[in-house]
Amino acid sequence: MRPDVVYAYVRELLTTLTGVRPEPDGDGDLPVRYRGAQFFVRIAGSTDPWIQVFSVAVTDVEPSAELFEHLNQINRDMRFARAFFVRSQVLIETEIWADDVNPANFEHACSNIAGATDAFTPRLTELGGRALFEESKSPEYTPAPIAMGFTAGMLE
Repeated sequence: MRPDVVYAYVRELLTTLTGVRPEPDGDGDLPVRYRGAQFFVRIAGSTDPWIQVFSVAVTDVEPSAELFEHLNQINRDMRFARAFFVRSQVLIETEIWADDVNPANFEHACSNIAGATDAFTPRLTELGGRALFEESKSPEYTPAPIAMGFTAGMLE
C-alpha cells in the first residue's frame, strides 16, 4: 500500500472518529484530540507503511543518565509500546501496520498509549520537564485502564 493512500485513509479515519479534520503540524504529524487528550499520528515507511500513535509524555526535559535508566526500566516493563527521548521530549509510542488500521485498533492503540503515559509520567516528571500529555487533558478525559502483560502497561 502506498504511503499517500494510507495517509488519506488515516486522515479520514481520524476525522470520522473525532469530528475534526486533523492538519499536519511542522513535523508532518497529525495532532488528534481523542477521548479527552492529545495524541499524534504519523505515517512511516515508504514500502509496507505503518502508523505510529504517540503521546508527548514530558517536554522540556534535559537528557541525563537517570532519565535514560528510567526509560530503559519502562521499556523492560512495557509491552507493545515504547518510551524514548527525542528533542527534549519523552514520547510513548505504539505502531499499527497500515494494512491493519481500523477504528477498533486505533482506539486500542490510544488506550494503550494513554494508560502507559498516565502510569509512567509521574516518575518521569520528577526528573524535570512538563507533563504535556497531562496538560492536554480536558475535563471529559477518563483514564484508560492499565492493561497488564499483553498490551502496553506494566507487567505483573
